[in-house]
Amino acid sequence: MTSIPYTNFEGLLNTGVSDFLLQNNELTACKNVWVYKIGKLEKVPGYSKADSSQVIAGQNVNYLHHYYDTTNRVDYLLATSDEGSDLTLKYRTTGAWATIGSISTSWDTYAGSQPDMENYLGKTFIVGYQSGTTFLPNATINGTTFSTADSDLTNMPQGKYIVRYRDLLYVLHAKESGTVYPSRAYYCDEPSSMAISWTVSTNFIEFGYDDGDQITGAAEALDRLIVFKHFSMWKYDESTRKKIAEIGCDSFRSIVKIDKILYWFNRNGFYRWRGASPELISAKAQEFIDAIDPSKLDNVVASKYYGFEYRAFIGNVTVQGITYNNAWFCFDTRREKCYIRCTYDDVKSVAEYVEAGKKRTYFGNDNGYVMKFAEKIDEVYDDDGNEIDSFFITKNFDHGVPESVKFTNHMTVFTKNAVGMNVVVDSDNKDEFKETNKQILNNNVDTLDFSVSGNRCRYKFYEKSSSKSWEFEGFVIETDIKEQEQ
Repeated sequence: MTSIPYTNFEGLLNTGVSDFLLQNNELTACKNVWVYKIGKLEKVPGYSKADSSQVIAGQNVNYLHHYYDTTNRVDYLLATSDEGSDLTLKYRTTGAWATIGSISTSWDTYAGSQPDMENYLGKTFIVGYQSGTTFLPNATINGTTFSTADSDLTNMPQGKYIVRYRDLLYVLHAKESGTVYPSRAYYCDEPSSMAISWTVSTNFIEFGYDDGDQITGAAEALDRLIVFKHFSMWKYDESTRKKIAEIGCDSFRSIVKIDKILYWFNRNGFYRWRGASPELISAKAQEFIDAIDPSKLDNVVASKYYGFEYRAFIGNVTVQGITYNNAWFCFDTRREKCYIRCTYDDVKSVAEYVEAGKKRTYFGNDNGYVMKFAEKIDEVYDDDGNEIDSFFITKNFDHGVPESVKFTNHMTVFTKNAVGMNVVVDSDNKDEFKETNKQILNNNVDTLDFSVSGNRCRYKFYEKSSSKSWEFEGFVIETDIKEQEQ
């Protein structure tokens, strides 16, 4: 009898290589499982409603934005949603959602529009589009006052996207004098006395000419304006523009900056930019990227979570016969590991927001509610009252001798808060995680009896509850190895 320990699983998800190349600490599948302390797996924290009120009952919360009013030092969470045939805007600080009354009829008939917002000069500037050549009227939010007649908007082109770079405001994929310029970015004049003007005859840049491509988003990073098109990526420093890659962006709401580094979604994967060429970060989860509905690429929305994690919603995907509903691709930027988070709610928008001095990640669902992701310290163990379904599957362990048959008799499992967790085993890729053979953990240190034979075995651990998050430190296998006859 040989005892073989497996006590480190910080590698998290890797579906990109064969089991022979996988590290012992990597997983072939996982859901709602992450690493908070190195080496130890845990069930993820849950989330709760930001408020019991809805933005618009039964409607998608299609955009969220954190606006900080510098004059009054107030944090606002802004949300847009359809209201009949109109688009509306609501806000909250720490209580219920309230309508910005001054919006009046400004966005009437604009249901289905996709806004974009940027904070500048103590206000939030709003652009956006509905479809084709139909763009939202430019607007600002100052405190809780909505305006389409703000003097800072005079002569400002309409656009799909808006971003601040250095001291100027840029409007990209613009519409000016009735003409749409998919590759153009206009920028404002230098601010004077906390006000701006627009000289549209001269203040613009073209990111490619007649190339059949169009701008799909932008952000500031490493003191450069980074402009994405569908099939290319550009940088600009107020004097020189340069194409830096033939890799574009398919959803501007996936663009997130973490520690000055840009992360975004492309139909081929998730990427980051650290000043040179784009780097693919999702190779270990490529099967999940390939499974994204191609008609919903622009629905991928992302935000920073916990200050270091890139978290992007990818929708419903099926990978290796397992369906992941409302899935998020989560990338730990410190450890460069990834995992899959599945929420009970469908997700339409996401943003960070500061409430009561705490920065948390919020998301809008398809029923008018805005949810707040908890962090470990918050001790939230369910998804707005719904149980969290978690599992992970190890690699196929061959104990260093794949050519030999193993007879596994016992497993000792080391956990905390995991009473009720189920364990099943599959040998030689038979895909037979049979419920009839499952074992249930009853103690923090528990010895389970198995009777399994095969050249390789993989183990599935799973639990669904709203109980305190379980913690998993590892297990020790007791096995007999039968050498092949010569």
